[in-house]
Amino acid sequence: MSTTFLNREDIEQIAIKALMSSGASEAAASALAKGVAAAEMDGIASHGLVYVPIYCEHLTCGKVNPNAQVVVNQTAPSAIVVDADSGFAHPAIDAGFDLLIKSAKKNGCAAMSVRNSYNCGVLGFHSERIAQAGMTGLGFTNAPASIMPVGGDTSVIGTNPFSVAVPDGKGGVAFVIDQSASVVAKSEIKMHAQAGKPIPEGWAYDANGNPTTDADAAMKGSMAPVGGYKGFGAGLMVEVFAAVMAGATLGKDASPFAGTAGGPPRTGQFFFAASPDVFSPDVFGDRVQSLTESIEVQVGAHLPGSGRFAKRAKHEQSGVEVSIALLEKIQAI
Repeated sequence: MSTTFLNREDIEQIAIKALMSSGASEAAASALAKGVAAAEMDGIASHGLVYVPIYCEHLTCGKVNPNAQVVVNQTAPSAIVVDADSGFAHPAIDAGFDLLIKSAKKNGCAAMSVRNSYNCGVLGFHSERIAQAGMTGLGFTNAPASIMPVGGDTSVIGTNPFSVAVPDGKGGVAFVIDQSASVVAKSEIKMHAQAGKPIPEGWAYDANGNPTTDADAAMKGSMAPVGGYKGFGAGLMVEVFAAVMAGATLGKDASPFAGTAGGPPRTGQFFFAASPDVFSPDVFGDRVQSLTESIEVQVGAHLPGSGRFAKRAKHEQSGVEVSIALLEKIQAI
């Protein structure tokens, strides 16, 4: 397979051109392209350039509103409500982000909900921005149903990740936890299906609820919840915040993020930001350092997100290796 190397700016510009050619506004395309580039830089290719043709398809088929008018309301001193108007999630999150941080700094903590939204890509990308602003960040996002309750036979919730991003008290980010309710992201199974590869045992079930290593059968069945009933419980918690609290569409009622069937999914996101300066100004930095060092000092152990940070540093220097065939597909748009 022929490949080439691209830097962050290259990736952003390629994505922006394709998205705008499909009808996205420059502002929306730019916000989404930053998320695409960040995923590639962090080695999360399943949420990077490979998703751009899908985003473009959804702009043209009606799953995403290219003329979305995002509305931001501050409904209480610490509450920000964003309506994405069936547009992309990234510009909707951007629209309320500064107000979220400002409110958290002023009041000690704040929350932001996003409704009538769409796939937000790598959730940790958004939570990490909260930590970069000096706040401890917590994020939730729901997705179209793809996980059955343990013992059940019908998918009720999506892969529904949550993310925690912790500042280091020195202007940086100590670590980022970003994990879904499923063993792997559904996009990973889709990539296996597109490549004609089997998936590892324990990743998914077929439409009849039987374990499968057939990626195509898995796409028609259910993702396996990580940790069994505990993973389903974590996903249900996410559903409460990202859908119920946010006033977004429940995963069981949302149209798929893949393909052209159905209208806009209108799923949601929910974010918390808490200020260490208000809750523990005298000890926060020292406690975080003590906690992280207790993990890092152990041979073979690593902090959540450290792998993604290492790949980011490497790719900032050497660029990201990208398939030329994928680039040609995007550039053809």
